This record gives sequence, structure tokens and C-alpha cells, in this order.
Amino acid sequence: MNTPYVPTEAERDLLDTARRVLGVNLSELLLSGLGEPHHPRRFFTARSIRAHGPGLMHHLEVVSETEEGLPGGRDPLVMAALLHLLWTGERGRDEVVFRDEMLLERLSWPDTPDSRLSIGEAVERYYSTAYCRKSTEPMGAGGGERRSSHVQKLVPGYETTVEMISGPPKEVRKSTVVQFTTKLIEEVSGTEKYFLGIDFERLEGLQLIPPGDHHVAGS
Repeated sequence: MNTPYVPTEAERDLLDTARRVLGVNLSELLLSGLGEPHHPRRFFTARSIRAHGPGLMHHLEVVSETEEGLPGGRDPLVMAALLHLLWTGERGRDEVVFRDEMLLERLSWPDTPDSRLSIGEAVERYYSTAYCRKSTEPMGAGGGERRSSHVQKLVPGYETTVEMISGPPKEVRKSTVVQFTTKLIEEVSGTEKYFLGIDFERLEGLQLIPPGDHHVAGS
């Protein structure tokens, strides 16, 4: 069994900010994997809250498009820092521009080659991650059910630029642009938290399906 990751105070502040903006349910999905291995897939189930009658049953799947696996380890901390830059950046933009040293300062991580590598690998894994929803809904007295599906990325693109300064002194400058899904800020800035075409604030019982029980999510 993996030992739970214990965030530092700075990391906890970033995670708490992300949860306040995204809401508990959506943050559980988008920041899943902290301290975990880089699994190829994760499954969640949840049901929509409705005033009358049963809500829709949702099966949520997070899928890696590469052999590198899903975000895990400290990757969600990098995403929490990137989201903080998005919330505090220029309004109306769906991207953040940063240098590694700026993000390392936000995370309170030491400026080492391993730390910089962790940032780059986290960005790559989120870019290679797709979020999928399949939902079923009873059709009432006539019988049968209605099914719907939705696929979305949190990070649809990114760009890196490296400048080699010959000096003296010699210097390497790297900047990264991370593009977020269109209108993410608008979709989550109010009381409703929309992603995958549904309001995550109107979900109950969002549950991560443990590895080995994935057949439950697809049933």
C-alpha cells in the first residue's frame, strides 16, 4: 500500500485554493493521483442530484494517451500551481505563460534539475490525459434509458521555448505556455462547476473505483 503524500504548507495552500475554485467534486477529478503511481486509467462513478426522481448515473474515466501514464506523484501539485496562475492572470485568457523558476517559487520547491524535470513531465502528462463521461438516465413510464457521452481535455496544448544565451555568462532560459480548455474560468467561477458537460456541484457520491474493480465502473 502506498504511503499517503503529505503536502507542505505551500503545497496545501495551492490545493486548498484549487478546491475552493473548482469545488470538491471537480477538484477530486482534475487533481486526482497525488502520491499515486502513474496508472493508465482511473474510474469514478457519481449520480446527479435531482429534485424529483432518480438522477443520471455517470461513469467517469480518466485515460492516458501515452505509455507515461496518468498524472500521479507530485503532478497534481504542479497543476494546482498552474491553475493558480490561471485564476490570478489576465481575465479572458485560457492559457498561462511561465518560467520554471517562477513555478518552483510558487510551489516552494528547490530549483534543481529534478524539480524542473518534474514540471515538464507533469505538463506532458496532463496534455496526454483525456477525461470521459458516460451517463445513463431512465426514460420514465415508457421504459428504456437514454445514454450520453462526452470527452474533454483539461490541457489541449502547450508550447515550450528555450533560449541558449552564449554570454558571458552562459545561460539557458526556458518558458512554457500551457493552454487550458476553452472558458474553463467562466465554467467554474460561479456556483456551478461545469466540466464534461455536467455541473459537478450537482453530483453526489463521487467515488473513485479502486484498481482491480474497474469492471464496476463500466457496468
